[in-house]
Formats: sequence, structure tokens, C-alpha cells
Amino acid sequence: MTDATDEADRRIINEMTGRFDSPSFIRRAKLVETTWTQLLDRCAKARLDRLKFTALRLGQLRDRAGSWDALRPLLPRDGDLSFLQSLHAELQPRLLLPLAPTASRRVLLAAARELVEVMEIFNQRWTRWLAKVDLRAVNQARLDYNRYYLFEKECAVGSAIVARMGFRVLEPITPADVAARFPLLPIPVFIC
Repeated sequence: MTDATDEADRRIINEMTGRFDSPSFIRRAKLVETTWTQLLDRCAKARLDRLKFTALRLGQLRDRAGSWDALRPLLPRDGDLSFLQSLHAELQPRLLLPLAPTASRRVLLAAARELVEVMEIFNQRWTRWLAKVDLRAVNQARLDYNRYYLFEKECAVGSAIVARMGFRVLEPITPADVAARFPLLPIPVFIC
């Protein structure tokens, strides 16, 4: 074949792909991204659904305390109070009926125990849920990407060197990868 024929073939391929769809190597890379994003979205929704009772108990504790500073004497570990504040900001609990603030240590500790209990239940359920997450679609997309991407890109661009630029093999996603994105709740320690 001559260079003119190669160029004409390349122009025809480029014109067809431009009219109909993106090249297969681009679609393949997008599929990797899409399957991962869909998995993360499903996990985020499931996590938020399972945090409803935690949000309720956290909102009740905050209302009973009246302010975050009122809880400071009950939380001896550094970071527990700021974690509760950030979790509250993330979950934004809205109680149907606000609770009156109290200075009663007994009432605050009872609300704190209820919060810790639902957090522990969440962690147990979340661990079980994460163990059942189906990673097959994500990992099949990654396997296909590793197997075909370079070949498809080389066919599209006409150069093995250009096709390899920026390419890296994608490792399979593990349950630990998902758990790292959606960790268990650290359990605060309250002074009794």
C-alpha cells in the first residue's frame, strides 16, 4: 500500500467515526469511568440511606446539648467532637420536633449512648453490605480496557508509540477500594 492509500483510508475512518460515534478506545475508556462512577453513586446512596438512624440520634444529641461546646466535657479524645460536627454537617439531620436543651449529664450521656449504639449497628450493617457489592461490571470494564485499549487506539491513530502514551494498566477494584471511599464510622468515646 502507498502512503496516499493509507492516508485515504485514515481519512475515511476518521470521517466515519466523526459522523457516527467516538472511536472504540475512547468508548472503552469512558465505560471504565462510567461503571466506576455508577458503583460509587450506588454506594453513596446506600450509605446515606443506612445513616438515617445515625443522623436522627446525632440530631437529638446536638439538640439536647444545645451547642457543640456543651459536649466537649463528655468527649475526652481529641477529634471526636470535630468528627461529630462534620458528620452532622454531612448528614444535616432535621428533627420533626426540636428537643429542648438540657444541662443534665445523665440525659446527655443517654443520648450519647443511643448515638454510639446506632453507629455500631451502622458499621456492622455497612460491613455486610460492602462485602456483597458486585464489582463484576467495573472489573470487566477494566479487564477489557487493559486487553483492547492499546490495540484499538493504535488502529485509530496509526502508531503504537502514540497509542502507548499515557497508558497504564488498571488494577481490578477490590472491596477494600470501595471501603476506603466509604469507610466505617469512627465511634466516639464519651466519659460516663
